[in-house]
Amino acid sequence: MKTTHLSRALFGAVLAGLVFLSGAASAYTLSFSPSTQDVGLGRVATVDVRIAGIFPGTPNQDDGLGAYDFDVVYDPAIIRFKKATDGFSLGTSIGLGVDDNGQSGRLTVSDFSLEPVPDLLVWQTLLVRQDGTMRLFSIEFDTLLPGTTLLEFKTVTLGNVWGDPRTPTLSTGSITVLPAAVPEPGTLALLAGAGLITLGGRRFRRVRTG
Repeated sequence: MKTTHLSRALFGAVLAGLVFLSGAASAYTLSFSPSTQDVGLGRVATVDVRIAGIFPGTPNQDDGLGAYDFDVVYDPAIIRFKKATDGFSLGTSIGLGVDDNGQSGRLTVSDFSLEPVPDLLVWQTLLVRQDGTMRLFSIEFDTLLPGTTLLEFKTVTLGNVWGDPRTPTLSTGSITVLPAAVPEPGTLALLAGAGLITLGGRRFRRVRTG
């Protein structure tokens, strides 16, 4: 599945070139929410990708987030990418680009804002939660086998609303797939007993009314 709307090479080159124009760095943080979760085999696991620190709190210093390009890495033997849902954090933009790289366990995502800077800053101010994070997008995974897979960010490129590069702190996450639930022997006996009682009651009623 590939829906990449922006050339990753061009995007990276533009932001890499800006490194020499600006030495500024901000404490951006990329994270998964929830950071850990348990899900039963055969169920769908959903995780948000969030960013924090896009507003440094310094008066008259605009920052925000204008672009992102990175990989989400996971174990393809345990979970399989299903779909990604855009959080529209960049306002009017190129659009969320998603490439599952042939279900290799590496999901490449990118987007680039086309929103005017003042409007984008106002928009993101509204989207940032009280905990200081903003949702970029959500990912759904199908579960394949019991086990635990780590979720990691790789090859990360971020830019603020002016296109200046930002070096983030990266958090990891995990998804644990639990075996399909099997009823305990006592539970099976109770279910069987309930079935026999139901059948017996129906038979008794037929005899009395026959």
